[in-house]
Amino acid sequence: MLPLNDNKWKELPGGYRIPFDASVPLKKLEQATIVHEIEIIFTELWNELHHQGDVDLASYYAVPHIIRIAKEKRFFNWNVFGLVATIEIERHNNNPQLPEEYEAAYLHSIKKELPELIKEILHDKWDSDLASTALAALAVSKGHIEVAAAILKMDDKDLVKEFLENS
Repeated sequence: MLPLNDNKWKELPGGYRIPFDASVPLKKLEQATIVHEIEIIFTELWNELHHQGDVDLASYYAVPHIIRIAKEKRFFNWNVFGLVATIEIERHNNNPQLPEEYEAAYLHSIKKELPELIKEILHDKWDSDLASTALAALAVSKGHIEVAAAILKMDDKDLVKEFLENS
């Protein structure tokens, strides 16, 4: 995992394919305690790490930190699961490859840490946003990328209604 104080963050491209220093909002997320503040930070992360299906190195390097911070702060929000799942889904769709030297840390966070994070909320009440993103995150953790993408698309209530009518 790339430490948040490493200068390499300043060079990593985000979803817009230009450098985005994701360490700045990740450090803020580590310190955040107010729900509104956390939402603002996630808005920035969503906007900069993912853009119209594009993700890049800053997105990949941010994933283990997002999971780590959520675990440490016991922060179980749809943004955590949705952003991580979206980055992993899009990683498989004409986006840059995961650097070989970073692959083990990234995949460990997706395959081991992410399901452990989901396990923490199994007995909690879930709204539809948390349900769809947590289920998509679980699917990506098991390598079911297409299933995860379908789950996230099914969050659209009109699409679900259409699907059920045609079943």
